[in-house]
Amino acid sequence: MASREDLKRLIEALKNAKDSIVRAKAVKALGNIRDLRVVEPLIQALKDEHWDVRRRAAWVLGNMGEPAVEPLLQALEDEHWDVRRKAAWALGNIRDARAIEPLIQALRDEYPDVRRQAARSLAALTVLSEGIAKSMIHDYELNLEAQDRASFKKSKKIYEQELKKLQD
Repeated sequence: MASREDLKRLIEALKNAKDSIVRAKAVKALGNIRDLRVVEPLIQALKDEHWDVRRRAAWVLGNMGEPAVEPLLQALEDEHWDVRRKAAWALGNIRDARAIEPLIQALRDEYPDVRRQAARSLAALTVLSEGIAKSMIHDYELNLEAQDRASFKKSKKIYEQELKKLQD
């Protein structure tokens, strides 16, 4: 159990350390502290200048749950693909229905790893609310232009495979 002083030092390092490695290690250490006081500093870390700090913050927040859904939805639009991938994972881990539509959109990300993780997370969410997710995916696909629909179908196939794995 971290003392109040340890918690304060870690949050201070996360906010003020010049070295991104120190900030990334602070994120990891804060992730080991199961205390809601770390949520807000970790949400702020999603805006860090270094992608690795943002990526680690997304992962830690995905393990913390519901208080981080909105910031993680924003992280799905991060400039770095690995931050978007971790945000997709985190949203699937939290399993909040608000993530369904943004994850559907992430199925069209330019990076295959992001699309694959979005498909996995979407499959996990579908297990919980199958009717809603399938309907939203169908509506999204119908509204795509013909050329976009073909590439979307490839990602949708990954989603369907992940869903089948979860249901089996």
